[in-house]
Amino acid sequence: MGAVIALTNQKGGVGKTTLAVNQAACLPDLRKNTDRRDLLIDTDIQANATFLISKETFGYRDTIGALFQETILESGRHLVHGTERENLFIVPSSPLMAAEEQRIPFRERRGERLSLFLKEVGDEFDIVLIDCPPALNIFVLNSFFAADSILVPMPPEELAVQGFEQLMGQIAAVRAVNPDLAFLGVVINMFTERILVQSEIRSFLEEQFGDRVLGLIHRSIILQEASASRTTVADYAPNSRAYEEYRRLAQRVASEYGLM
Repeated sequence: MGAVIALTNQKGGVGKTTLAVNQAACLPDLRKNTDRRDLLIDTDIQANATFLISKETFGYRDTIGALFQETILESGRHLVHGTERENLFIVPSSPLMAAEEQRIPFRERRGERLSLFLKEVGDEFDIVLIDCPPALNIFVLNSFFAADSILVPMPPEELAVQGFEQLMGQIAAVRAVNPDLAFLGVVINMFTERILVQSEIRSFLEEQFGDRVLGLIHRSIILQEASASRTTVADYAPNSRAYEEYRRLAQRVASEYGLM
């Protein structure tokens, strides 16, 4: 199986989904003219990653929600769908998962559903990125149990730093079940240079994490425009600074796994 990376932050509004989608969209550009494939898994019931990277409309049984229904799927291969980015695929989410969540605690192997799915299809992809919801629910736990590392988007804000400490405590508990779960690093996200306190927190994060700061993403109107157009920055503005920052991040993550 290739790299399985959970993008997670318990605090909402940190740009996690935007990061997941645009990082994923840059991966095929790193390895053009190859047959390497990558996968984005949307586990957030808001389904924003699905909305941004795919123009298709999915029935519930064709989304990740099907993994969590009462009967364990014999095969989940039909949940993998193509996107407009060559060699990038998605397992979409659905808002209907909100109702499913209430019933999952009573189901067989409820914490292993995503792991079982990746055992079936994981070998087909170099990098699997999991967009986690901003919560500690059964979908996040499935992501942590299935992943080999976590990547944390962190805006340079005091509350985000405090939330990181809570997240690491939860991950320490998860390692009782998945001892191989590693901390890949942080991405300083939604950064504005002209705000002094953000520059100070950036310096603090770089001092704290050293080479585990894998990237810096500036706040940009281009990202908002791309999202409003229901597309990625790789398609919307491939000559922009925003695209170059996501591309560098994708390259750094791939190199961490020897995939460059």
